[in-house]
Amino acid sequence: MTKQLKIWLWLSIVFTVAGALLLYPIGKTVLNILFIIIKIGMLTGLLILLFRKKKCGLFLWMLFSAGAVVMAAVKWYLAGSASFLIISSIVVDVFMPVFACFLVRNQPNKFQ
Repeated sequence: MTKQLKIWLWLSIVFTVAGALLLYPIGKTVLNILFIIIKIGMLTGLLILLFRKKKCGLFLWMLFSAGAVVMAAVKWYLAGSASFLIISSIVVDVFMPVFACFLVRNQPNKFQ
């Protein structure tokens, strides 16, 4: 794993935790629970990719990031207007895993 990818994954972990803290609560209790599950899923995928070096971590992270985008859209809807925080959260939840996918693909030693 290259140093660039490691830094990107650690930065992604920081953004995932920060996004969870800044966007919580979403609204109703069931949405809050779903939001927490999604953020835990994102972190799990990131940790599998970072420490186990398994590509399934990338797919897990991407899947739960899509869920995070949906949750940010729900928060946007419930708030009645967009905010910088919600828009930046959506951008981060899309851009971070997509760029990581590019970095993983260009690794000298392939992931499992």
